[in-house]
Amino acid sequence: MKIEETWSYDAPADRVFEMLLDPAFQEAKCAATGALSHSVSIKEQPPRQVIETHREMATEGLPENVARLVGKTLKVIEVQSWGEQGEDGSRVADIDVSIGGLPINYVGTIRMTSDGDSTDMRVSGDLRAKIPLVGGKVESASAPAISSGVQIEAQTGKEYLAG
Repeated sequence: MKIEETWSYDAPADRVFEMLLDPAFQEAKCAATGALSHSVSIKEQPPRQVIETHREMATEGLPENVARLVGKTLKVIEVQSWGEQGEDGSRVADIDVSIGGLPINYVGTIRMTSDGDSTDMRVSGDLRAKIPLVGGKVESASAPAISSGVQIEAQTGKEYLAG
């Protein structure tokens, strides 16, 4: 299932990238998603910058058939692997969001493009649940959570940059 989201920040790309690499921003993002617990790791693996977050999330509110599969909590692992900055200020990251212990993941890219004092962000990828018979239902049930997580990150970023 294809999921795409776009948003903009009122800040130049170098400032936005600096924010993404700030553990305080990543911590705020995890907290804003309602994580019961979380951890953040930011590593330089030249030529890439890798941001990894682990979140334990409550399954309350998920459809009953999905909650039965995963239990009362689930672990969400998000890895963003950012490449070098282009001459125009743009950057691209590979993104992989997986659900610990389950064959469910979202894989795609995040594109950051600069336009002077504003930066456009676009995440695009595919959500896959490789679970026989119910994979499509799990994808449909999980898609809103992926989109909501992106929207929460965008709002958290706007607040971080304004503050």
